[in-house]
Amino acid sequence: SVANFILLRFPDQPGKTAQDADAFLRARGLVARAMGAYHLPDCLRLSVGPEEANSLVIAALTEFMSA
Repeated sequence: SVANFILLRFPDQPGKTAQDADAFLRARGLVARAMGAYHLPDCLRLSVGPEEANSLVIAALTEFMSA
């Protein structure tokens, strides 16, 4: 399909949940959309943006998942 966002699913593991990832990203000035209202509490929606912004999000999520 074609969309301007990606849906990321996070594990149900303490410290690695979608809510934890959202807090981690927000602390770095990066905003994702929580998907709990759409019955997807383990997901975040990220809009596809400019290459620089996408790279920042990828680096932050890599750090988050590696910690």
